[in-house]
Amino acid sequence: MVCDYTFVNGICHMGQAQAGQPYEGFLDTSAHDSGEFFVASGTVPPGTLVRSQGLAGSGTILGGTPTTAGSYTFTVSGTDNSGISITPMTYQITIAGNSQPPPLTINGPSVLPSGTVGTQYANVFSVSGGSIPYTWSVLSGQLPPGLTLKSDITLSQTGDDLSGTPTTAGTFAFTMQVTDGQGTHASQQFSLTIQPAHHKGGQQ
Repeated sequence: MVCDYTFVNGICHMGQAQAGQPYEGFLDTSAHDSGEFFVASGTVPPGTLVRSQGLAGSGTILGGTPTTAGSYTFTVSGTDNSGISITPMTYQITIAGNSQPPPLTINGPSVLPSGTVGTQYANVFSVSGGSIPYTWSVLSGQLPPGLTLKSDITLSQTGDDLSGTPTTAGTFAFTMQVTDGQGTHASQQFSLTIQPAHHKGGQQ
C-alpha cells in the first residue's frame, strides 16, 4: 500500500477529522493496490469503516461519519486485484470533538512522481481539515498536456485525481486550489516532470 499523508516511524498519519461530520480518506493511491481490504488489527473510529470502491484501480477509503473523539490506530491488509497479498499499512487518525473542524490543508510533497510520454499517469491530491465536499481546481500554471482533473474514487471530492496519458516532455509547474464545503480555500504549488518516451535501440 502507499501512504499519501505523513509517514513517521512506520505509521501513516492521516491527520484530523471532525466528529459528527462525514469523512472520506484515502488508504491507497496506487492502482496496483486496489482489491479486497480489511482491518487486520486496531480500531477505526466509531461510525467509519474501510471499504473498497469495487472497481479496478478505483481505490479504497476510510469512510463514514465519526462519532467519538480520540486517536485511532489500525492496520489494513488484503489482496490486490490479482489475488496477491499486499504489504499491510498502519494508519493513525485523530477525531476532533470540538465544534470547529481543523484548518483546511493540502497534504503531500510539492514535487509529484514523474511520468513518461505515452504512459498512463495518475496522482491523487490529498486534503485534510475543513469540511466536505472538496472541490479542486488549477489556480495558476499549466498541467502537463494530456492530463486532466477527474474524480474516480470519492463522491466527496471533485477534481482530486490528476490522470491521463501525457503527450509532452518537460517540467510543469502549477498551483492547485481546494475549496471546502464552507467556502474556505487552500492552495499549494506543485511540479511534475514528464520524461520523453523510451525507445528501443537499433531502430531507425
